[in-house]
Amino acid sequence: MNPKFRRALGRTLAGWSVGVVLACVLAACGGGGGGDLAGVGTGGTGTVSSTVGVGPISGFGSVIISGVRYDDSAATVTDEDGNARTRADLKLGMVGAVSGSADFVAGTGVATGIRYGSEIVGPVESVDFAGGRFTVLGATVSIKAATVFDDRLAGLAALKVGDRVEVYGLYNAADGAYTATRIEPDPLANRFKLRGAVEALDAANRRFTVAGVRIDYSGVPAAGMPALANGLIVRASSTRLPSGGLWAVDSLGSAPRVALADGEIKIEGDISALASPTSFVVDGVTVDASAASIAGTPALGWRVKVEGRGRAGILVAKEVEAADEDAPDAEEFEITAAITDFDVATQRFRLRGQLIDASGPVSFESGSRASLANGRRIELKGYFDAQAGAVIATRIHFED
Repeated sequence: MNPKFRRALGRTLAGWSVGVVLACVLAACGGGGGGDLAGVGTGGTGTVSSTVGVGPISGFGSVIISGVRYDDSAATVTDEDGNARTRADLKLGMVGAVSGSADFVAGTGVATGIRYGSEIVGPVESVDFAGGRFTVLGATVSIKAATVFDDRLAGLAALKVGDRVEVYGLYNAADGAYTATRIEPDPLANRFKLRGAVEALDAANRRFTVAGVRIDYSGVPAAGMPALANGLIVRASSTRLPSGGLWAVDSLGSAPRVALADGEIKIEGDISALASPTSFVVDGVTVDASAASIAGTPALGWRVKVEGRGRAGILVAKEVEAADEDAPDAEEFEITAAITDFDVATQRFRLRGQLIDASGPVSFESGSRASLANGRRIELKGYFDAQAGAVIATRIHFED
C-alpha cells in the first residue's frame, strides 16, 4: 500500500486492511437474500449492537478483519454456499464476512458468524512469471507483495498450466485483473466459478462479460435467476470450461459482499466504475461523494476509504481517502496462538496452522529466541514471503 495512504488511513482507523465495515441502526436495516450481507449498528462511534465486517483476514488470535479484532471462539463459520465449516478453515488472505458486535473505536468485537468466499476456481491457463500474473478461466490474476500462497504452493513459480486453484481477492477494473489476496491449490475442483460485476449485458442473446470473460447464460434455469443489470455482482459457475472465447455456465447468482441498508457505513476497496471523482462504484456499492471531504483524487482502480451513510441504496459519503493501489509494501499480518511443529534447526513452526519462519532478524519481547518451543503462546507480527512459503516473523511477544 502507498505509504502516504497508509499514514492517512492510520490516522482515522489504524490497521484497516482491504475490506468493508458497516454499521447501521438495527430497526432501519433491511434483509439481504442470495448471500447478501447486511450491517446494523448505532450510526455513530463506540459499541454497536450488530455489525458486518468484510475483507481479507489479516490476523488470528481474535480473527482480524478490516482492522477489527473479533473474538471468534463461539462464531459459526460457513463457506459462501452456507456449508458448515470450522475456525480451522479460516486462513490469512481469505476474504471473509463477519457478523456480531463491535466497538469500532477500540477495534474489538465478538463474532457470531463468519462466512468466507473466493473470486475464482479453475485451472491455470497461462503464467507470466516476469509480470507476476496468471490466467484462470480467461481472467487475469495479479500477484502483489501481500498475496498469501498456501503452504502447498511456493509462490507463482510453483504454478503450472493445468493446475486447479482457488483465488481470493478483489477485482481492479483499471488493471483488468483480480488482485489476489490468497491462492490455494484445488486439485479436486470439478465445478469452476467466477465472481465479478456484469458488463456488456446482452439480454437478447443471454450473454455478458465478467472481468473480460465472455459468458453465455442461456443454459441457466429461469428459477432463481437474478435480475441482471450492468454492474450487478454475480457468481457464475459451471462444470465445463470456456471454449472458443465463450464460457457457457449452468448456474448464476447475485453475489454482492454487502447489501446496502440505511445507516452509517465505512467501506474500503477498489473503484470498479467511475463517472467522476465524486461519483463512483466500489465492489457494487454506488458512492455519492459530492458533499464529501476528499483526500486524493479518486480514479478507476484506485483504493478508496469511504465513510458516510446509506440512503436509498447509495452510500452518501462524508469522507473519502484515495490512493493508487499498486505499491510494493507487504501486508503486515498478526497471529496470536500457541506454537506447534517447532523445528529448532530451521526456526520454523506453525501458529493456528500458518507456517512461520523466525530464522531471520526478530524483535523478541518478554523472552528470547531460546524461549521458542511447542506450546508457548506468542503474539507474532510479520509479512508473507512467497519464496519462503511462510510468514516471516519480525516481532514475537511471549504471552505466557
